[in-house]
Amino acid sequence: DTDQESVAQLVDKYRLLAIPVVDEDNVLVGMVTVDDVIDVIESETTKEMLRMAGTSESEILTHSPFKIARIRLPWLFAAFIGGLAATGVIQQFEGILAQVLALSAFLPVIMGMAGNVGVQSATVAVRGLATGSLELRHINAVLFKELRVGLLLGLFYGVMLGAYGWFAFDSITLGEVVGLTILLNMTGAAVVAIVLPMFFQRIGTDPAIATGPFVTTAIDVLGVLNYFAIATLLLEFTPAV
Repeated sequence: DTDQESVAQLVDKYRLLAIPVVDEDNVLVGMVTVDDVIDVIESETTKEMLRMAGTSESEILTHSPFKIARIRLPWLFAAFIGGLAATGVIQQFEGILAQVLALSAFLPVIMGMAGNVGVQSATVAVRGLATGSLELRHINAVLFKELRVGLLLGLFYGVMLGAYGWFAFDSITLGEVVGLTILLNMTGAAVVAIVLPMFFQRIGTDPAIATGPFVTTAIDVLGVLNYFAIATLLLEFTPAV
């Protein structure tokens, strides 16, 4: 009665070459080989990744455009709400945005880089949960590791973007704002993208379905909020940009 995904996880976890199959009387009726398991793991992983994107492998061939749109609509709606929330945050800081128009030029790269880090971390987490290589008891170790990864990436790109902002706009303050924002946002995105899938797993919700839109929404809203909060704070002390 054990499902194929659980069997695959057992073989992968204990590095078995085969696993016996018995009936309800514990009589051997066959076996599952490692080759069978490889196919199952590949199939299940593909399904998890497609579900994370709000789609499926067969929909493009078997479903009508209307049905495909209906399937994808709820997944995209969460991201749409997140985008509106980020817009609302920007609106609250329209005063400083009008004062320093250069801030708007960096919005795409700041949101895009944090989003990419989030996708990377979330993909690792969802795949690990799907294959059984990542369990809830590992959360502290995984979280600390992803925190360091995000911090290293944020430092690298923070220095690069900060230097660009400084020299391209002849403003060290602007460079500090965008550099510090990238650092915090990429670090935060890595953490959020690990915490959310494991949280959904903990409450019994499929991480592959719920993670994508919620990670995107959280990273966008927090990223914009960080950006303008840092800009407001630094420009208050060094207003000339």
